[in-house]
Amino acid sequence: MVRLICYNIEYCEGIAGKWYQYLEFWKTLHAPKQLKEEIVRALKIMNPDILALVEIDTGSLRTNGVDEVKFISSGLKMNNFIEKVKYPIQGWLRLFHYIPILDKQANAVISKYKFSNVRYHIFHEGTKRMVIEVTINCPKPVTLLIAHLALGGKTRGEQIKELIKIVNRIKNPVMLMGDFNTFNGEEEIVELLKKTHLNDRIALDKEDLHLTEPAWHPCRRLDYILTSSRIKIKHYSVLKFPFSDHLPLMVDFDLD
Repeated sequence: MVRLICYNIEYCEGIAGKWYQYLEFWKTLHAPKQLKEEIVRALKIMNPDILALVEIDTGSLRTNGVDEVKFISSGLKMNNFIEKVKYPIQGWLRLFHYIPILDKQANAVISKYKFSNVRYHIFHEGTKRMVIEVTINCPKPVTLLIAHLALGGKTRGEQIKELIKIVNRIKNPVMLMGDFNTFNGEEEIVELLKKTHLNDRIALDKEDLHLTEPAWHPCRRLDYILTSSRIKIKHYSVLKFPFSDHLPLMVDFDLD
């Protein structure tokens, strides 16, 4: 059995989604000092084998130069990790790589298992265009895709069309996950599920609301873990973590 957690940690700024917290602009420049430690302690209890992180800071002035990916990886004693800034280095968005804080905004994968075939896909539309693809042998190979989709519905729709093509080119069992920003509801991913071999297994969670944002009072589902039929999901849950405006998702799975 393999345990995976997918979590948008909002750069460890400690905003649970209450409206007034977004007025605490200082957190953009100075993240709460102890929050990283609190997140690591909570994750240790859950004991994940794979951790997919959205909105993580890789060492800007907000974290006093601390790479949150390396910090969490070390704290969990998980030796394999990759991190990638969300903005491409082509076109006007390459300017983000020269702007403090923005140049360290990334997504990441941390794992007890070794990586192979790491690739990066770049959406043609949107700001957060980077999609991480990585194959993990646990012990059979499974390919993970981590994405953070656009806030705008039209752009998000175009990105989903690109995800369909990416998924259908992969021969391994696939797990597609991340913050999809589906503000218009789950109907936004209907085409994705229909045109790929992916399934949404959140109905296996009989205890929790199937909602992930805002964390203090969830009313929307923005976060997903979608899986190939060859991946057998044994357990699916929405974790009640108070450290971000998103709640993390956790799945236990086996491979055929």
